Amino acid sequence: MNSSTLLNWIIFLPTIGMVAVLIVPRALIRATALITALATFVLSLYLFPPFLQQQFGTGYGTPESLHFVYRIPWISAGGFTIDYFVGIDGLSFPLIVLTTLITLLACAASWNFDEWKVKRGMRGYFALFLLLETGMLGTFAALDFFLFYLFWEVMLLPMYFLIGVWGGARKEYAAIKFFIYTLVGSVLMLVALLAMYFKAQAAGHSTFDIIAYAVTPQIVEAFNDPAPILGFKSVTFGIAMFFLLYIGFAIKIPVFPFHTWLPDAHVEAPTPISMILAGILLKMGGYGLLRFCYPLFPAAGKYFAYALALLGVINIIYGAMCAMAQTDFKKLVAYSSISHMGFVLLGLAIMTTTGFQGAMFQMLAHGISSPMCFFLVGVIYDRAHHREINKFGGLWLSMPKYGSMATLGFFASLGLPALCGFIGEFWVLIGTFQAGGVHPEFTWAMPMAIVAATGVILTAGYILWLIQRVYLGPSRPEYADFPDADAREVAILTPMAVLAIFLGILPQFTFDVMNGTLDNILKIAESTVTRMAAL
Repeated sequence: MNSSTLLNWIIFLPTIGMVAVLIVPRALIRATALITALATFVLSLYLFPPFLQQQFGTGYGTPESLHFVYRIPWISAGGFTIDYFVGIDGLSFPLIVLTTLITLLACAASWNFDEWKVKRGMRGYFALFLLLETGMLGTFAALDFFLFYLFWEVMLLPMYFLIGVWGGARKEYAAIKFFIYTLVGSVLMLVALLAMYFKAQAAGHSTFDIIAYAVTPQIVEAFNDPAPILGFKSVTFGIAMFFLLYIGFAIKIPVFPFHTWLPDAHVEAPTPISMILAGILLKMGGYGLLRFCYPLFPAAGKYFAYALALLGVINIIYGAMCAMAQTDFKKLVAYSSISHMGFVLLGLAIMTTTGFQGAMFQMLAHGISSPMCFFLVGVIYDRAHHREINKFGGLWLSMPKYGSMATLGFFASLGLPALCGFIGEFWVLIGTFQAGGVHPEFTWAMPMAIVAATGVILTAGYILWLIQRVYLGPSRPEYADFPDADAREVAILTPMAVLAIFLGILPQFTFDVMNGTLDNILKIAESTVTRMAAL
């Protein structure tokens, strides 16, 4: 296995595992899925060397900035030229490792499948579970827009069935709502995909190559042409494409007002699927904005900056206030995800180095703390068979190991200094306060930062109130005999707890892995804006 095929093995090993799950005896299904997820995670660790050495190159998409590249002609018919083109940089690498880790932990969280309400369908569950992993990994690795779209769609169907078949009482409603929202985003993305291809073709380049879209002068000029389209004076090609892509990615983040599918999906999904949904799928929206919108249409990014920053602040405040009002344990964690992901959108909207770094760090930190919180909810639900916050109390006394892990996980979500949730939010807020100095026209940045900072106070409020109601106080007799977290549950929680502390205490390691690529993306965005302004 050489470096050019390593990424292919990582992407498609779960698919091979899926086939194995479909043919092995029932007694071996869980072990086969777990071994496949473990092998995929171990393979992903072999991606580390170039990033430990900070090999980011001097530009975006240059040979020295992309690693583990594999590219072959795939489809050439009907005037279309499509390559199977995969590779990683500092933007996709940490998300791929995060995907393999959270998938492994979610697979281990699925080990008690026989204890779920649904006694049948184990083979289908784990087969779809592994197919979902291939879709997620392929989405992060694809550097051809058509291939990216294909993996994006591959990811949609397994998640639909995993919620709709193995979810809770309102699983069909939640699954259909998730499917409709995501499908709308996919349709808009497809429109943008075709429009961008034909625009590039008119500029002399018949390609879906995402990197070429950002660095080829003729394509850059065509994409950022200031001439109006569709009869609207203020609507350029770049503005139209940025808007279409933004809607598709905003649904995934999710951004207000496209967020309503998320609480329903989380509440009805099985615990392992909620872990993947929160830890990985939400990150694809932020990843898409960084991979497509800002390198390809930076002028449109500035045009929409105020609106996007405002929506980010709304996410932060609205999500936190909704979380504070919840009595369902899982729904509270779901709304907290909406609030935390608002910092990602705000960091991207201000288009500064600190903002981009904070947004990316926040995605990774939330990818650790949120799955941990959802699993903590699942642990107590398996014992109590309800999620009513007001019915709990004193759980730390009867379940000390679980209570200690829960406190760490929720404090990480709160943003306590020295834990992972603090750094990303702090970086975004600092970047927003300073954005007016980088972009003088962003006079609204400092007021936005002040309002967004109040979200930190609201988050502390609902998290501390949650801990007080669920884990503190006198022990209730009905929960006194609950068994503490067992070895499997502790083994699942420990890696996330360790990473929550590691990212909080040594954030520089994570910044070193990703900052080179983020700097390159911002430089090419600034270069494009400058060049187009000079034309």
